[in-house]
Formats: sequence, structure tokens, C-alpha cells
Amino acid sequence: MKRRGELLLTVASVVGMGTSAAAALTIWLLLTQPLSVANAVNARDLGPLLQVMAGALADALSVVIRYL
Repeated sequence: MKRRGELLLTVASVVGMGTSAAAALTIWLLLTQPLSVANAVNARDLGPLLQVMAGALADALSVVIRYL
């Protein structure tokens, strides 16, 4: 029983961190690329929004890697 509770807490934590990261990235995109986000929301198509999010994430990771 204790192991199941620990697993549930771990899964909930991972899902929470992923959701928080997606929300933060969406807010960042609203500030940096508002037209892309507005067009994706207006068209009700998440494909372009996910592409912009992936590009922003790749750019951030490349900056961190160059820094290290």
C-alpha cells in the first residue's frame, strides 16, 4: 500500500511539473510571439502552436548548452 502511494505521488508530481512548464512556455509565447499564438487559437489548431513551442524550447536549450 505504501509503494502505491509513493508511485501515485511521483506520477502526480511529474504531471504537475509538465503542466507548469507548458503553461509557462505558453505565457512566454504570448509575450514574445503574440500573433502566432492568436492565429493558432483563432484557427483552433494546436499544430502551429506546438511547433512554435518546440522551436522556443529548442532555442532555450541551445542557449543553455552554449552557456555550459
